[in-house]
Amino acid sequence: MTTIAATETTTRQAIDLGAAFKHGWRLFLKDIVALLVATVVATALSIVTLGILAGPLYAGLHKMVVSRVRDGVQPAWHDVFEGLDRFWAYFGAALFLVVTIGLASITIVGGLLLATIWLYVFPLMVDKGMGIGEALGASYEMVRRNGFWEHLALVVLLGVVNSIGGPAALVTVPFTIVTVMAAYYLADGREDAVESA
Repeated sequence: MTTIAATETTTRQAIDLGAAFKHGWRLFLKDIVALLVATVVATALSIVTLGILAGPLYAGLHKMVVSRVRDGVQPAWHDVFEGLDRFWAYFGAALFLVVTIGLASITIVGGLLLATIWLYVFPLMVDKGMGIGEALGASYEMVRRNGFWEHLALVVLLGVVNSIGGPAALVTVPFTIVTVMAAYYLADGREDAVESA
């Protein structure tokens, strides 16, 4: 058993943050108009509905990246509404993540820890159709297998990018989503799909 554990540890390869940002930026630029318009729509409707549509619409933004990488289809801005097909799942996931990570952020370290281990919850739900419970566990395993510290660095770097705030958020938010999705595909061993997208 110790030999198996030792073998897994030595064969585990940490995620390449440079590759995640490189692919994230490239994919962001490739679909920049659709992503920016979709972000404006998602943000406006999230505000108008007091956050009720935030989860499903931001899941739609994730689906736009899935369309490009997994399905080889160029996304359109109106694809942001595709998250409404699993409204309650995405609404519940967003609510759970915002509340738990928000409460854990009181200690700062707790918020960073949860944001890191649950980084891939939405990508897993969107790409593989998982429920929230299954996605929480699968995200933790993906992060553990591909380097917790590297993922923590990714969360911190993306947090810095998003701290700009204001109107810049209409650019930083979709860039963050695309970069997380690129990291997700790299961590899932689908680097070829990202590179050919």
